[in-house]
Order: sequence, then C-alpha cells, then structure tokens
Amino acid sequence: MINILKYLVALVLVASSVFAGTTGKIAGRITDANTGEALPFVNVIIMGTNLGAASDIDGYYSILNIPPGVYVVKASAIG
Repeated sequence: MINILKYLVALVLVASSVFAGTTGKIAGRITDANTGEALPFVNVIIMGTNLGAASDIDGYYSILNIPPGVYVVKASAIG
C-alpha cells in the first residue's frame, strides 16, 4: 500500500508540472519624452494579440499572462 501511495504522489507531481503553463509579464512606465512627466491613461497593446492594458495615473502599466515570444508593443493616446 505504501508503494502505491508513493507512485501516486510521484504521478501527481509529474502531471502538475506538465500542465503548468509558462507565461510572462510586460510592465513599465509611460513618460513624456521631452519633460519626463508621467502620461496617464495611455493604451498599451501587444501587436498581433488581443492583450493590452492602460497606464494608471502615474503612467505605470502591466500586461500579464503573455506567452513566451518576441512582440511589438504599441502605445497610443488620444488628445
């Protein structure tokens, strides 16, 4: 019975690592190039995906659960 329990535990550990996903995060701060002031409410999108975020009042943004790869990031604001 102990051996069966050991094999069951080993199987669960191996299976959990197989189903674990590897994702990343892109985070940063949007600032004005001339003055260095933070730019709030700027839309930041990853081109070719439906992933994106908007910067907060201090210009910080964070995009989570990004699959590994090389991406082009675009920032845009109205006004």
